[in-house]
Amino acid sequence: MDIHKPKPVHSWPEFFSEILVIVVGISIALSGEQTLEWFHWRHEVAETRSALRNEIARDLDSLDFIIAEEPCIDRRLVEVGGALGVPGAPPLKRPLGQPQFPNMPSAAWDVARATGVVSHLPQEEASHYRAIYTELEWTKARIDEQRSDWATLSALDLGAPISPILQAELLPTLAHAKVVANKFAQNYPLIPGGQSANFGFMGRHAAQVGVDHRRKQNLNLSQATIASRGVFCETT
Repeated sequence: MDIHKPKPVHSWPEFFSEILVIVVGISIALSGEQTLEWFHWRHEVAETRSALRNEIARDLDSLDFIIAEEPCIDRRLVEVGGALGVPGAPPLKRPLGQPQFPNMPSAAWDVARATGVVSHLPQEEASHYRAIYTELEWTKARIDEQRSDWATLSALDLGAPISPILQAELLPTLAHAKVVANKFAQNYPLIPGGQSANFGFMGRHAAQVGVDHRRKQNLNLSQATIASRGVFCETT
């Protein structure tokens, strides 16, 4: 490859001409590099935006599934209270079971932050995504608490008589389960029509970033999960 070398200059005009050639060459090179970088981030932003929208839509569908269990949870907690001797509650007459909580992933958001794509999003759009995933973390923390509480309360399914020791162990868990269920219900009230998540904090921000929650995602729930939920939500 031929490389342009400055010629010996004999006058100021020739000197400035050589400088101009070098400056123009550098400018063209930098401009080309910036153009390539612009196209690169434009592609990354488009792919990330699509991944985030799909992930959020799936999380909202999972949230709708979970919100729909709120009446089942309330009813079962009343039954647990009866079994543990809380005044006014009916006795536990059937296996307790557990509520089902589909996973709510945040991998697309984690990748977007790790790769720096978030900094290339419009500021307002990025703020909506931050609000969504901050709320998602709160939601997942409450779900983890509920999973833990119901795992402890599942001791009632062992069929053994409720001793004073078991009663003393489970009453604090029952109290905590009620508090968490109330927090969750206050944050995500059940709305008839199967689209409760749309009206919550996450749903409102999701609409601002173009998430179409009317298009249901495939949650890929196992038959065991569906059957377990049916048992948990069945009424006597």
